[in-house]
Amino acid sequence: MTNAARFSYDDLQIIAGRAAAHLPPSIIVSGVSTDTRTLVPGNAFVALRGEQFDGHDHIPTAIAKGAALIVAEHGPNDAVSADFPIDVPWLVVPSSLQCLGSFGWFHRGRFTIPIVAIAGAAGKTSTKDLTAHVLSSTLRVLKTQANYNNQIGTPLTLLQLTDEHDVAVIEIGTNEPGEIETLCAMVQPTLGLITNIGKEHLEKLIDLDGVEREETALFDWLREHSGLALVNMDDERLRNYASTFTRCITFGIESNAEIHPTISFDADVRPTVHIVHGTFTFRAQMRVHGLAAAYNATCALAVAWAMQIHPADVQAALASYEPPASHGYGRMSVEHVAGLTILNDSYNANPESMIMALRTLHHFPAERRIAVLGDMRELGAAAEEEHLHIMSEAENSADLVILMGEEFRRALETTEDERVIFHETHRGCALDLLEHVGDGVVVLVKGSRGMSMERVIEHLQGNEG
Repeated sequence: MTNAARFSYDDLQIIAGRAAAHLPPSIIVSGVSTDTRTLVPGNAFVALRGEQFDGHDHIPTAIAKGAALIVAEHGPNDAVSADFPIDVPWLVVPSSLQCLGSFGWFHRGRFTIPIVAIAGAAGKTSTKDLTAHVLSSTLRVLKTQANYNNQIGTPLTLLQLTDEHDVAVIEIGTNEPGEIETLCAMVQPTLGLITNIGKEHLEKLIDLDGVEREETALFDWLREHSGLALVNMDDERLRNYASTFTRCITFGIESNAEIHPTISFDADVRPTVHIVHGTFTFRAQMRVHGLAAAYNATCALAVAWAMQIHPADVQAALASYEPPASHGYGRMSVEHVAGLTILNDSYNANPESMIMALRTLHHFPAERRIAVLGDMRELGAAAEEEHLHIMSEAENSADLVILMGEEFRRALETTEDERVIFHETHRGCALDLLEHVGDGVVVLVKGSRGMSMERVIEHLQGNEG
Protein backbone atom coordinates (compact mmCIF):
# COMPACT_ATOMS: atom_id res chain seq x y z
CA MET A 1 0.00 0.00 0.00
CA THR A 2 2.03 2.94 -1.30
CA ASN A 3 1.50 6.67 -0.83
CA ALA A 4 3.22 9.95 -1.63
CA ALA A 5 2.20 12.04 1.38
CA ARG A 6 4.86 14.72 1.94
CA PHE A 7 6.20 15.83 5.31
CA SER A 8 8.57 18.68 6.13
CA TYR A 9 10.76 19.30 9.15
CA ASP A 10 7.98 21.32 10.79
CA ASP A 11 5.47 18.54 10.11
CA LEU A 12 7.75 15.97 11.71
CA GLN A 13 8.05 18.13 14.83
CA ILE A 14 4.29 17.86 15.28
CA ILE A 15 4.19 14.16 14.44
CA ALA A 16 7.06 13.03 16.66
CA GLY A 17 7.56 15.91 19.08
CA ARG A 18 10.93 16.37 20.75
CA ALA A 19 12.25 13.15 19.20
CA ALA A 20 12.39 14.98 15.85
CA ALA A 21 14.28 18.03 17.11
CA HIS A 22 17.66 16.80 15.81
CA LEU A 23 16.48 16.17 12.24
CA PRO A 24 17.97 18.37 9.49
CA PRO A 25 15.71 21.39 8.82
CA SER A 26 15.87 20.68 5.10
CA ILE A 27 14.42 17.17 5.41
CA ILE A 28 11.53 16.28 3.10
CA VAL A 29 9.80 12.92 3.30
CA SER A 30 7.67 11.78 0.38
CA GLY A 31 5.55 8.80 1.37
CA VAL A 32 5.57 6.48 4.38
CA SER A 33 6.38 2.78 4.08
CA THR A 34 6.39 -0.18 6.43
CA ASP A 35 7.48 -2.68 3.78
CA THR A 36 10.87 -2.56 2.05
CA ARG A 37 9.46 -4.57 -0.86
CA THR A 38 7.37 -1.57 -1.94
CA LEU A 39 9.52 1.23 -0.54
CA VAL A 40 10.63 3.87 -3.05
CA PRO A 41 13.36 6.51 -2.70
CA GLY A 42 12.27 9.42 -0.53
CA ASN A 43 9.98 7.35 1.71
CA ALA A 44 10.12 7.31 5.47
CA PHE A 45 10.57 3.70 6.58
CA VAL A 46 8.71 2.87 9.79
CA ALA A 47 10.15 -0.26 11.41
CA LEU A 48 7.24 -2.09 13.00
CA ARG A 49 7.41 -5.02 15.39
CA GLY A 50 4.99 -7.94 15.28
CA GLU A 51 4.65 -11.35 16.84
CA GLN A 52 6.39 -12.99 13.90
CA PHE A 53 8.38 -10.15 12.33
CA ASP A 54 10.55 -7.19 13.21
CA GLY A 55 10.90 -4.38 10.72
CA HIS A 56 14.13 -3.31 12.39
CA ASP A 57 15.77 -6.29 10.68
CA HIS A 58 15.03 -4.66 7.32
CA ILE A 59 16.44 -1.21 8.04
CA PRO A 60 19.64 -1.84 6.01
CA THR A 61 17.48 -2.73 3.00
CA ALA A 62 15.40 0.41 3.49
CA ILE A 63 18.56 2.53 3.55
CA ALA A 64 19.93 0.81 0.47
CA LYS A 65 16.68 1.47 -1.40
CA GLY A 66 16.82 5.20 -0.70
CA ALA A 67 14.74 5.81 2.41
CA ALA A 68 14.79 9.49 3.40
CA LEU A 69 14.06 8.80 7.08
CA ILE A 70 14.22 5.79 9.39
CA VAL A 71 11.64 5.60 12.19
CA ALA A 72 12.70 3.01 14.74
CA GLU A 73 12.52 2.10 18.41
CA HIS A 74 16.29 2.13 18.84
CA GLY A 75 19.28 3.89 17.33
CA PRO A 76 21.40 2.88 14.34
CA ASN A 77 24.09 1.21 16.42
CA ASP A 78 21.61 -1.51 17.35
CA ALA A 79 20.19 -1.94 13.85
CA VAL A 80 23.08 -2.09 11.41
CA SER A 81 26.61 -3.42 11.40
CA ALA A 82 29.46 -1.09 12.27
CA ASP A 83 30.75 -1.01 8.68
CA PHE A 84 27.35 -0.15 7.16
CA PRO A 85 27.25 3.44 5.88
CA ILE A 86 24.54 5.45 7.64
CA ASP A 87 23.75 8.75 5.96
CA VAL A 88 20.01 8.76 6.58
CA PRO A 89 18.24 10.77 9.31
CA TRP A 90 17.10 8.55 12.14
CA LEU A 91 14.04 9.13 14.32
CA VAL A 92 13.98 7.11 17.54
CA VAL A 93 10.51 6.82 19.07
CA PRO A 94 9.02 4.83 21.98
CA SER A 95 6.56 3.09 19.64
CA SER A 96 6.91 2.82 15.87
CA LEU A 97 3.25 1.78 15.68
CA GLN A 98 2.09 4.93 17.44
CA CYS A 99 4.33 7.05 15.23
CA LEU A 100 2.81 5.45 12.13
CA GLY A 101 -0.60 6.39 13.52
CA SER A 102 0.60 9.96 14.02
CA PHE A 103 1.65 10.15 10.37
CA GLY A 104 -1.86 9.04 9.37
CA TRP A 105 -3.53 11.40 11.86
CA PHE A 106 -1.49 14.39 10.69
CA HIS A 107 -2.11 13.74 7.01
CA ARG A 108 -5.84 13.20 7.55
CA GLY A 109 -5.96 16.62 9.25
CA ARG A 110 -4.96 18.28 5.99
CA PHE A 111 -8.37 17.50 4.47
CA THR A 112 -11.86 18.78 5.20
CA ILE A 113 -13.74 16.14 3.22
CA PRO A 114 -16.37 13.88 4.82
CA ILE A 115 -14.89 10.79 6.44
CA VAL A 116 -17.24 7.83 6.93
CA ALA A 117 -16.20 5.37 9.65
CA ILE A 118 -17.68 1.87 9.68
CA ALA A 119 -17.35 -0.30 12.79
CA GLY A 120 -19.21 -3.35 14.12
CA ALA A 121 -18.92 -7.00 15.05
CA ALA A 122 -19.77 -8.40 11.62
CA GLY A 123 -20.24 -7.18 8.07
CA LYS A 124 -17.82 -4.24 8.24
CA THR A 125 -15.82 -5.05 5.13
CA SER A 126 -18.81 -5.92 2.94
CA THR A 127 -20.67 -2.83 4.13
CA LYS A 128 -17.60 -0.65 3.51
CA ASP A 129 -17.18 -1.99 -0.02
CA LEU A 130 -20.85 -1.54 -0.92
CA THR A 131 -21.00 1.92 0.65
CA ALA A 132 -17.89 3.03 -1.24
CA HIS A 133 -19.37 1.66 -4.47
CA VAL A 134 -22.59 3.61 -3.97
CA LEU A 135 -20.79 6.86 -3.13
CA SER A 136 -18.45 6.43 -6.10
CA SER A 137 -21.45 6.80 -8.41
CA THR A 138 -21.01 10.57 -8.05
CA LEU A 139 -17.98 11.14 -5.80
CA ARG A 140 -14.27 10.31 -5.86
CA VAL A 141 -13.84 7.85 -3.01
CA LEU A 142 -10.91 6.56 -0.99
CA LYS A 143 -11.73 3.36 0.86
CA THR A 144 -9.97 0.92 3.13
CA GLN A 145 -8.47 -1.85 1.01
CA ALA A 146 -9.52 -5.42 1.87
CA ASN A 147 -9.97 -5.52 5.66
CA TYR A 148 -6.93 -3.42 6.61
CA ASN A 149 -8.84 -1.95 9.54
CA ASN A 150 -6.29 -1.97 12.38
CA GLN A 151 -3.61 0.37 13.71
CA ILE A 152 -1.36 -0.47 10.75
CA GLY A 153 -3.81 -0.56 7.86
CA THR A 154 -5.80 2.48 8.95
CA PRO A 155 -2.97 5.05 8.92
CA LEU A 156 -1.64 3.58 5.68
CA THR A 157 -5.10 4.13 4.19
CA LEU A 158 -5.27 7.71 5.48
CA LEU A 159 -1.85 8.41 3.97
CA GLN A 160 -3.37 7.74 0.54
CA LEU A 161 -5.66 10.76 0.80
CA THR A 162 -5.09 13.35 -1.93
CA ASP A 163 -6.87 16.43 -3.24
CA GLU A 164 -8.48 14.13 -5.79
CA HIS A 165 -10.75 12.57 -3.14
CA ASP A 166 -14.22 13.87 -2.26
CA VAL A 167 -14.89 11.41 0.57
CA ALA A 168 -13.22 8.53 2.40
CA VAL A 169 -14.87 5.35 3.68
CA ILE A 170 -12.74 3.91 6.47
CA GLU A 171 -13.33 0.55 8.14
CA ILE A 172 -12.21 0.44 11.77
CA GLY A 173 -11.82 -2.83 13.65
CA THR A 174 -10.86 -3.96 17.11
CA ASN A 175 -9.74 -6.98 19.07
CA GLU A 176 -9.05 -5.33 22.42
CA PRO A 177 -10.44 -2.53 24.59
CA GLY A 178 -9.48 0.98 23.51
CA GLU A 179 -8.68 0.25 19.88
CA ILE A 180 -11.79 1.90 18.41
CA GLU A 181 -11.10 5.02 20.49
CA THR A 182 -7.52 5.10 19.19
CA LEU A 183 -8.62 4.69 15.58
CA CYS A 184 -11.33 7.35 15.89
CA ALA A 185 -8.77 9.86 17.16
CA MET A 186 -6.66 9.01 14.11
CA VAL A 187 -9.44 8.93 11.49
CA GLN A 188 -11.46 11.87 12.90
CA PRO A 189 -14.70 10.69 11.25
CA THR A 190 -17.42 13.16 10.38
CA LEU A 191 -20.10 10.47 10.19
CA GLY A 192 -20.17 6.83 11.13
CA LEU A 193 -22.17 3.70 11.69
CA ILE A 194 -21.87 0.48 13.66
CA THR A 195 -23.18 -2.53 11.74
CA ASN A 196 -24.12 -4.50 14.87
CA ILE A 197 -23.06 -5.60 18.34
CA GLY A 198 -22.16 -9.28 18.42
CA LYS A 199 -19.88 -11.85 19.97
CA GLU A 200 -16.44 -10.95 18.63
CA HIS A 201 -12.96 -11.10 20.15
CA LEU A 202 -14.35 -12.22 23.50
CA GLU A 203 -10.92 -13.33 24.67
CA LYS A 204 -10.19 -9.66 25.36
CA LEU A 205 -13.58 -7.95 25.16
CA ILE A 206 -14.98 -10.62 27.55
CA ASP A 207 -18.73 -10.37 26.83
CA LEU A 208 -21.39 -8.49 24.87
CA ASP A 209 -21.23 -5.58 27.31
CA GLY A 210 -17.51 -5.32 26.58
CA VAL A 211 -18.14 -5.45 22.84
CA GLU A 212 -20.78 -2.74 23.15
CA ARG A 213 -18.51 -0.46 25.16
CA GLU A 214 -15.72 -0.91 22.62
CA GLU A 215 -17.74 -0.50 19.42
CA THR A 216 -19.79 2.45 20.65
CA ALA A 217 -16.60 4.41 21.23
CA LEU A 218 -17.30 5.49 17.64
CA PHE A 219 -20.59 7.03 18.78
CA ASP A 220 -18.77 8.70 21.69
CA TRP A 221 -16.35 10.31 19.24
CA LEU A 222 -19.13 11.51 16.94
CA ARG A 223 -21.12 12.92 19.86
CA GLU A 224 -18.13 14.79 21.27
CA HIS A 225 -17.06 16.18 17.89
CA SER A 226 -20.47 17.10 16.43
CA GLY A 227 -20.38 14.24 13.95
CA LEU A 228 -23.37 12.51 12.40
CA ALA A 229 -24.26 9.07 13.73
CA LEU A 230 -26.18 6.51 11.70
CA VAL A 231 -27.90 4.14 14.13
CA ASN A 232 -29.03 0.59 13.34
CA MET A 233 -32.46 0.32 14.96
CA ASP A 234 -32.64 -3.43 14.27
CA ASP A 235 -29.87 -4.04 16.82
CA GLU A 236 -31.33 -4.18 20.31
CA ARG A 237 -28.17 -2.79 21.87
CA LEU A 238 -27.61 0.00 19.36
CA ARG A 239 -31.13 1.38 19.00
CA ASN A 240 -30.98 3.01 22.44
CA TYR A 241 -28.14 5.27 21.30
CA ALA A 242 -30.35 7.21 18.88
CA SER A 243 -31.76 9.25 21.75
CA THR A 244 -28.27 10.28 22.90
CA PHE A 245 -27.68 12.42 19.80
CA THR A 246 -29.15 15.81 19.01
CA ARG A 247 -29.10 14.68 15.38
CA CYS A 248 -28.71 11.24 13.85
CA ILE A 249 -30.09 9.11 11.03
CA THR A 250 -31.75 5.82 11.94
CA PHE A 251 -31.93 2.83 9.63
CA GLY A 252 -33.22 -0.73 9.74
CA ILE A 253 -35.13 -3.43 7.94
CA GLU A 254 -37.29 -4.73 10.76
CA SER A 255 -37.71 -1.54 12.79
CA ASN A 256 -39.55 1.73 12.27
CA ALA A 257 -36.48 3.70 11.22
CA GLU A 258 -36.00 6.78 9.07
CA ILE A 259 -34.29 4.73 6.34
CA HIS A 260 -36.50 1.67 6.22
CA PRO A 261 -36.33 -0.32 2.98
CA THR A 262 -38.55 -3.24 2.12
CA ILE A 263 -36.46 -6.28 1.18
CA SER A 264 -37.56 -9.23 -0.94
CA PHE A 265 -35.52 -12.13 -2.30
CA ASP A 266 -35.56 -14.05 -5.55
CA ALA A 267 -35.07 -17.81 -5.82
CA ASP A 268 -31.28 -17.46 -5.50
CA VAL A 269 -31.58 -15.30 -2.34
CA ARG A 270 -30.59 -12.13 -4.18
CA PRO A 271 -32.21 -9.13 -2.48
CA THR A 272 -34.38 -6.51 -4.10
CA VAL A 273 -34.29 -3.25 -2.17
CA HIS A 274 -37.36 -1.00 -2.24
CA ILE A 275 -37.07 2.33 -0.44
CA VAL A 276 -39.76 5.00 -0.13
CA HIS A 277 -38.49 8.08 1.69
CA GLY A 278 -39.76 11.27 0.10
CA THR A 279 -37.79 11.83 -3.09
CA PHE A 280 -35.39 9.09 -2.01
CA THR A 281 -37.57 6.43 -3.62
CA PHE A 282 -36.56 3.57 -5.91
CA ARG A 283 -36.33 -0.20 -6.35
CA ALA A 284 -33.09 -2.08 -7.12
CA GLN A 285 -32.39 -5.78 -7.56
CA MET A 286 -28.88 -6.69 -6.43
CA ARG A 287 -26.49 -9.25 -7.89
CA VAL A 288 -25.08 -10.39 -4.55
CA HIS A 289 -26.53 -13.25 -2.54
CA GLY A 290 -27.61 -13.72 1.04
CA LEU A 291 -29.48 -12.13 3.89
CA ALA A 292 -26.38 -10.25 5.00
CA ALA A 293 -26.32 -8.41 1.66
CA ALA A 294 -29.70 -6.89 2.50
CA TYR A 295 -28.38 -5.51 5.78
CA ASN A 296 -25.25 -4.19 4.06
CA ALA A 297 -27.46 -2.43 1.54
CA THR A 298 -29.48 -0.80 4.30
CA CYS A 299 -26.30 0.60 5.84
CA ALA A 300 -25.20 1.92 2.45
CA LEU A 301 -28.61 3.52 1.92
CA ALA A 302 -28.28 5.41 5.20
CA VAL A 303 -24.87 6.77 4.19
CA ALA A 304 -26.11 7.67 0.70
CA TRP A 305 -29.05 9.56 2.19
CA ALA A 306 -26.74 11.39 4.60
CA MET A 307 -24.42 12.30 1.72
CA GLN A 308 -27.37 13.44 -0.45
CA ILE A 309 -26.59 11.06 -3.31
CA HIS A 310 -29.28 11.20 -5.99
CA PRO A 311 -31.65 8.21 -5.73
CA ALA A 312 -31.16 7.27 -9.40
CA ASP A 313 -27.42 6.99 -8.78
CA VAL A 314 -27.96 4.90 -5.66
CA GLN A 315 -30.35 2.62 -7.53
CA ALA A 316 -27.87 2.06 -10.37
CA ALA A 317 -25.01 1.45 -7.95
CA LEU A 318 -26.90 -1.15 -5.91
CA ALA A 319 -27.98 -2.95 -9.08
CA SER A 320 -24.44 -3.05 -10.50
CA TYR A 321 -22.52 -3.95 -7.35
CA GLU A 322 -20.35 -7.03 -7.37
CA PRO A 323 -18.10 -7.63 -4.35
CA PRO A 324 -14.37 -7.31 -4.96
CA ALA A 325 -12.21 -10.41 -4.96
CA SER A 326 -11.02 -11.01 -1.40
CA HIS A 327 -7.64 -12.59 -2.00
CA GLY A 328 -9.30 -15.90 -2.81
CA TYR A 329 -11.47 -15.92 0.33
CA GLY A 330 -15.24 -16.00 -0.05
CA ARG A 331 -17.81 -13.52 1.18
CA MET A 332 -21.04 -15.33 0.31
CA SER A 333 -20.21 -15.86 -3.34
CA VAL A 334 -22.02 -18.56 -5.31
CA GLU A 335 -19.62 -20.91 -7.09
CA HIS A 336 -20.13 -24.10 -9.07
CA VAL A 337 -17.40 -26.62 -8.28
CA ALA A 338 -17.17 -30.37 -8.92
CA GLY A 339 -20.89 -30.71 -9.56
CA LEU A 340 -21.83 -28.81 -6.40
CA THR A 341 -23.28 -25.34 -5.84
CA ILE A 342 -21.05 -23.73 -3.21
CA LEU A 343 -22.03 -20.81 -0.99
CA ASN A 344 -18.48 -19.68 -0.31
CA ASP A 345 -18.57 -17.62 2.89
CA SER A 346 -15.21 -18.90 4.08
CA TYR A 347 -13.58 -15.55 4.72
CA ASN A 348 -14.39 -15.37 8.44
CA ALA A 349 -16.98 -16.23 11.05
CA ASN A 350 -18.45 -15.25 14.38
CA PRO A 351 -21.76 -16.41 15.89
CA GLU A 352 -23.84 -13.67 14.27
CA SER A 353 -22.43 -14.16 10.77
CA MET A 354 -22.76 -17.94 11.15
CA ILE A 355 -26.47 -17.58 11.90
CA MET A 356 -26.94 -15.26 8.93
CA ALA A 357 -25.13 -17.67 6.61
CA LEU A 358 -27.14 -20.67 7.84
CA ARG A 359 -30.37 -18.76 7.27
CA THR A 360 -29.22 -17.99 3.74
CA LEU A 361 -28.52 -21.70 3.18
CA HIS A 362 -31.96 -22.55 4.55
CA HIS A 363 -33.66 -20.15 2.10
CA PHE A 364 -31.53 -21.11 -0.89
CA PRO A 365 -33.45 -23.29 -3.40
CA ALA A 366 -32.08 -26.82 -3.13
CA GLU A 367 -33.00 -30.47 -2.92
CA ARG A 368 -30.24 -31.13 -0.41
CA ARG A 369 -28.37 -28.66 1.81
CA ILE A 370 -24.97 -29.28 3.38
CA ALA A 371 -23.16 -27.04 5.88
CA VAL A 372 -19.38 -27.34 6.20
CA LEU A 373 -18.39 -25.34 9.26
CA GLY A 374 -15.04 -24.60 10.90
CA ASP A 375 -14.41 -23.32 14.40
CA MET A 376 -15.10 -19.73 15.40
CA ARG A 377 -12.03 -18.21 17.04
CA GLU A 378 -11.53 -15.65 19.83
CA LEU A 379 -14.74 -16.42 21.72
CA GLY A 380 -13.03 -16.91 25.07
CA ALA A 381 -15.21 -18.43 27.79
CA ALA A 382 -18.23 -18.33 25.47
CA ALA A 383 -16.67 -20.72 22.94
CA GLU A 384 -18.33 -23.93 24.16
CA GLU A 385 -21.81 -22.42 24.39
CA GLU A 386 -21.59 -20.67 21.03
CA HIS A 387 -20.36 -23.73 19.13
CA LEU A 388 -23.16 -25.81 20.63
CA HIS A 389 -25.65 -23.16 19.55
CA ILE A 390 -24.31 -22.96 16.00
CA MET A 391 -24.27 -26.75 15.67
CA SER A 392 -27.92 -26.82 16.73
CA GLU A 393 -28.80 -24.10 14.21
CA ALA A 394 -26.95 -26.01 11.51
CA GLU A 395 -28.93 -29.17 12.27
CA ASN A 396 -32.11 -27.17 11.66
CA SER A 397 -30.85 -25.54 8.45
CA ALA A 398 -29.06 -28.38 6.65
CA ASP A 399 -29.58 -32.01 5.70
CA LEU A 400 -25.94 -32.79 6.46
CA VAL A 401 -23.50 -30.94 8.72
CA ILE A 402 -19.73 -31.43 8.37
CA LEU A 403 -17.65 -29.94 11.18
CA MET A 404 -13.95 -29.10 11.59
CA GLY A 405 -11.96 -27.81 14.56
CA GLU A 406 -11.48 -28.65 18.22
CA GLU A 407 -14.43 -26.60 19.47
CA PHE A 408 -16.83 -28.31 17.09
CA ARG A 409 -15.28 -31.68 17.96
CA ARG A 410 -16.29 -31.11 21.58
CA ALA A 411 -19.75 -29.91 20.52
CA LEU A 412 -20.25 -33.06 18.44
CA GLU A 413 -19.95 -35.16 21.58
CA THR A 414 -23.27 -33.74 22.79
CA THR A 415 -25.40 -34.79 19.82
CA GLU A 416 -26.64 -38.14 18.58
CA ASP A 417 -27.77 -36.75 15.24
CA GLU A 418 -26.20 -38.97 12.56
CA ARG A 419 -26.48 -36.11 10.08
CA VAL A 420 -23.65 -34.33 11.90
CA ILE A 421 -20.13 -35.63 11.19
CA PHE A 422 -16.58 -34.47 11.86
CA HIS A 423 -13.40 -34.36 9.80
CA GLU A 424 -9.85 -33.60 10.88
CA THR A 425 -8.78 -32.13 7.54
CA HIS A 426 -10.01 -29.96 4.70
CA ARG A 427 -9.31 -32.82 2.33
CA GLY A 428 -11.52 -35.10 4.39
CA CYS A 429 -14.37 -32.60 4.16
CA ALA A 430 -13.92 -32.33 0.39
CA LEU A 431 -13.84 -36.10 -0.13
CA ASP A 432 -17.05 -36.42 1.86
CA LEU A 433 -18.70 -33.73 -0.24
CA LEU A 434 -17.78 -35.58 -3.42
CA GLU A 435 -19.99 -38.42 -2.21
CA HIS A 436 -22.98 -36.07 -2.47
CA VAL A 437 -22.48 -34.59 -5.94
CA GLY A 438 -25.73 -34.07 -7.77
CA ASP A 439 -28.24 -31.58 -9.11
CA GLY A 440 -29.84 -29.48 -6.41
CA VAL A 441 -27.06 -29.96 -3.84
CA VAL A 442 -26.02 -26.69 -2.18
CA VAL A 443 -23.06 -26.47 0.20
CA LEU A 444 -22.28 -23.66 2.65
CA VAL A 445 -18.59 -23.36 3.56
CA LYS A 446 -17.78 -21.07 6.49
CA GLY A 447 -15.38 -20.69 9.42
CA SER A 448 -13.01 -18.30 11.11
CA ARG A 449 -10.07 -16.98 9.11
CA GLY A 450 -7.66 -19.15 11.05
CA MET A 451 -9.53 -22.27 9.92
CA SER A 452 -8.78 -21.56 6.22
CA MET A 453 -12.03 -23.18 5.14
CA GLU A 454 -11.48 -22.05 1.54
CA ARG A 455 -9.09 -24.99 1.33
CA VAL A 456 -12.10 -27.32 1.26
CA ILE A 457 -13.13 -25.66 -2.00
CA GLU A 458 -9.56 -25.72 -3.30
CA HIS A 459 -9.46 -29.49 -2.75
CA LEU A 460 -12.70 -29.80 -4.69
CA GLN A 461 -11.15 -27.79 -7.49
CA GLY A 462 -8.10 -30.02 -7.44
CA ASN A 463 -5.82 -27.13 -6.46
CA GLU A 464 -4.19 -29.05 -3.62
CA GLY A 465 -2.81 -32.52 -3.27
